[in-house]
Amino acid sequence: MKHSKISISNLRKNLNDIIEQLRSSPVAIYNSKRPVAYILSVKSYESLLERLDDIDLNELAKSRLQGKRIQVDLSTL
Repeated sequence: MKHSKISISNLRKNLNDIIEQLRSSPVAIYNSKRPVAYILSVKSYESLLERLDDIDLNELAKSRLQGKRIQVDLSTL
């Protein structure tokens, strides 16, 4: 995913512009030429959480497929 870079000092000066920029891509916040944080739009953040949930559910399903299987007669339930 493409992202923009900005220093902490520029973030303080241009916060409104940065928030507007989040519509198109995340922004990496740098301090002394090192990334210290990323800022995402709400839409990107929620999409990321959905993907993580999907990964967790997929892993759970895989682990259950490897477990012991019990045959059940649905008419007795």
